[in-house]
Amino acid sequence: MNNASRVIGFVNAAHFIDHYSMLIFAAAVIVMGPALGMAYSELLPYATPGFVAFGAGSLITGWLGDRWSRRHMMVVFFAGIGLSMIAVGLVQTPLQLGAALLLIGLFASIYHPVGTAMLVSYADKLGREMGINGVFGNFGVASSALVTGVVGQFLGWRWAFIIPGIVALLIGTAFMRTVVHEDRSGHKQAAAQARVAKGDMWRIILSLLIGSTSLAFAAV
Repeated sequence: MNNASRVIGFVNAAHFIDHYSMLIFAAAVIVMGPALGMAYSELLPYATPGFVAFGAGSLITGWLGDRWSRRHMMVVFFAGIGLSMIAVGLVQTPLQLGAALLLIGLFASIYHPVGTAMLVSYADKLGREMGINGVFGNFGVASSALVTGVVGQFLGWRWAFIIPGIVALLIGTAFMRTVVHEDRSGHKQAAAQARVAKGDMWRIILSLLIGSTSLAFAAV
């Protein structure tokens, strides 16, 4: 597997994790209520800050990806979202729950502006790779409720967060060890920049923000 295929593979996995992580709570909250001694309606508001961060955070994380490093930002994504999911599985109070869900949303906001930009930088057949990438993201949405329900039924709701958190950390470790910092002076990066003019970047960022926010409110 060449470097471009490896990077695209990790980016696709990240898209799956991104959407999967954002919807675990929506399924787990049904069994979390009795365990925490709270009603379903009382728990739902604790997810709102995380969904807002998921949409609005894209502006900051995209800027950091451009100014600092997309590769490093993806390392932060894997590590941050993995630890945040594990943190939800360890919470003891509603305040801790809200803080951990907020962190999931914040780290999840990294993917769309940073991961998509990496995909554009490394893909030769952009349309095909974007389509495959979209399938991974949609599969994350589709499987989250089912897997969360099964894990919650047999192992408890805490493991529904802890297990995918561990998986995200393992994938992030592999990403960190095998993907080097991108060379922004090479022809691949130049070609990627040529596809999207600087003057049009604000439109892309705005569309990502609108799309992420729409998904967040649809999930709520």
